[in-house]
Amino acid sequence: MPKTRVPPDAPAPTARPPRLLHAGEVARLAGLHKTTVLQAVRRGEIRASRTVGRSVRIALPDATAFLQSRGIALAEASAPPTEPRTVAVLTEDPEVLRRFGEHLPARWQLAPHQGLYDDLITLGLRPPSAIVVDLDLLGLNPLAILRSLRAHPVLGHVPLLALSQGEAPLIGALAHGAEVALKASEVSQWRSALAAIE
Repeated sequence: MPKTRVPPDAPAPTARPPRLLHAGEVARLAGLHKTTVLQAVRRGEIRASRTVGRSVRIALPDATAFLQSRGIALAEASAPPTEPRTVAVLTEDPEVLRRFGEHLPARWQLAPHQGLYDDLITLGLRPPSAIVVDLDLLGLNPLAILRSLRAHPVLGHVPLLALSQGEAPLIGALAHGAEVALKASEVSQWRSALAAIE
């Protein structure tokens, strides 16, 4: 196999610049408030640069060093950036949607909600990362929805979470395809269940 000759005047290969993070990204990865990260930058605990608009940018190695100095494991930060995961919440209760949106783990977002019936029709066009079925739906059979989703050719692999105020519907949901049953009142469980899917 012939060797490739490099001309003597060829420029040396340049190293790829490190990924730059916003202060908010570092805060989310570390479970800190953004203000704490900005204060650490001002104190010189994190080496950072600023954009023309004075926004803080922190190179990934510098963010990792700072967080390790605080005893925070950051395997997540060294991973390549990923697309946000989406959760579709099938409900008629705007309060359930609001509370879910407020308690999502990092890198999760709510799928666009156009109304229950429209959501049921469009789910297969852009499958979410997880689907939550509110078992306290009015006028619909939520267990039939669970069965349909589990048998769906596109959505059958998507994790299904069932949500209800009562215990009995949750037991029935597990028998009809839901992988996780969540009490509507226990908001912390919602976050843990979605984080476990990652």
